Amino acid sequence: MKRSSIIEARREHVNPSVRQRVDLSFQIVDRIHDILVAKGLKQKDLALLLGKKEAEISKWMRGTHNFTIDTIVSIEQALGAPILQVVAQEEKAPAYEFESMMASEPLLPPEP
Repeated sequence: MKRSSIIEARREHVNPSVRQRVDLSFQIVDRIHDILVAKGLKQKDLALLLGKKEAEISKWMRGTHNFTIDTIVSIEQALGAPILQVVAQEEKAPAYEFESMMASEPLLPPEP
């Protein structure tokens, strides 16, 4: 998707954490655009599929919309294609070595 050089220049001066959110938003929009193109659909078609007005979809596709999970799932279902992919990594528990410990006296709860 073609991006505005003015917007791109302004993005360079944005706080890195904000830029990361904006970049993800642009990636979501790019993915939706790619799916629409691959399926021969237009934003108007997506609006019809979602029961939304075309103007709302147009605002989403500017890349500054804060997509909710519900909205993303609705778009994925309407288009029949995934937008986001979550990569789960199995975390390995650190290997700890335990020493045997024995108490010579029973531990009592602290007095009130």
